[in-house]
Amino acid sequence: MNPTKKLLVILLGAMMMLHFFGCGEPKHKLLFANYGFESDRTEYAAGEKVTVSYGMVATDTDYRFWLDDESVELERDYDDKRGYVFSFTMPEHDVTLHVESHNSMVAQERFCVTFENRVQGADIWILPQTAENLKTTLWGTPTIGKLAAGGTTEVILTGSHEAEAWIVRIIDEDQALYSANDLKLADGYRIVFQSEGAGDDAVIEVLDPEGTVVFAREAFSGVLGAE
Repeated sequence: MNPTKKLLVILLGAMMMLHFFGCGEPKHKLLFANYGFESDRTEYAAGEKVTVSYGMVATDTDYRFWLDDESVELERDYDDKRGYVFSFTMPEHDVTLHVESHNSMVAQERFCVTFENRVQGADIWILPQTAENLKTTLWGTPTIGKLAAGGTTEVILTGSHEAEAWIVRIIDEDQALYSANDLKLADGYRIVFQSEGAGDDAVIEVLDPEGTVVFAREAFSGVLGAE
């Protein structure tokens, strides 16, 4: 047989085997944002069941687990030997599993602040300034969801002695991101998101109960998805 024809026959046979045995299905990565997760594999085809365990379970500690794709249903169970066990169906893209923990024995404090939005409709996150919250770009469910321009709302925050400062993250209707770190907050304080011109001139201010500005910082960080 002609060498060229022989090579074509071999290639065609390999392609048919890949088709019949499903070896050509694309695989998607299972990623872990934190140490302590275990799984049999790190790549799965869309539609496959994924099982992950987390064995670094400590007493007097509360845990929150989540996937970066909130549309994927994450089922949770507990096993005495493996710790927390999670299962979900792999979507048609890579996914990352996260964990956040805090010592439930640390004294918690609840207090009320007011947020005033003078720019445009936005989702707002007000979070303790922890190392985890500073390095991630996934902050979970907004503390304040879709606050309209001109809107004002009260927010109950829960802090601890470990959270000496707070961060604010804002994503407006045009997908512009605004952020500020090192906010000092206490009961009765007011956070004002305002701008005297274009959105990129926006500032975040914190006022104490007497109306004195105790914090002010330019907040524009960029537009999500912009190159």
